[in-house]
Amino acid sequence: MAKDRKPKRARVQVPTGGWQAAKGVPSTPDVSTEKRAFLLDIDHPDVTARRLVWRFGEIDSGGSWPPAAIGFDAMGDLLKKMADYESMTLGEIFRPGSEHGKRYVVENLPARALKRLREIERDDETEIARLRCGGRPRLYGFLREHVFHVVWWDAEHEVYPSKKRNT
Repeated sequence: MAKDRKPKRARVQVPTGGWQAAKGVPSTPDVSTEKRAFLLDIDHPDVTARRLVWRFGEIDSGGSWPPAAIGFDAMGDLLKKMADYESMTLGEIFRPGSEHGKRYVVENLPARALKRLREIERDDETEIARLRCGGRPRLYGFLREHVFHVVWWDAEHEVYPSKKRNT
């Protein structure tokens, strides 16, 4: 006697968008082939109204101004100052005439700072920003919209020293 064979099941069609779409779970949207416009102009009103945030992936751990060289007491002061800056908008920090923040054209940096940027292969940047963290101390980094990418801790105001007045 021959075994009774079960009839073959019909092949199941996968729903458009996959099984998640069939179950009511949102599927991944299609990737656009159009380029998105990124806003990097920190003078744009949408950006100047934002509050400053921090990133630490660009830190220069070598050279003359590594943030890791900050002392214990100075670290507490720096963190307090960073918290103060987080409560301010970019428009407040970088307004013309402000002592809080300045932006410098990389090509116009003093030779020592420009040389270090070449060594860490970051001389392709157009601007570097600095935040005043007390009398002499300065924090330098690259500004991407409202995100400050920390690069250097300049405790002695050596990266871009001020020109003395009346000299």
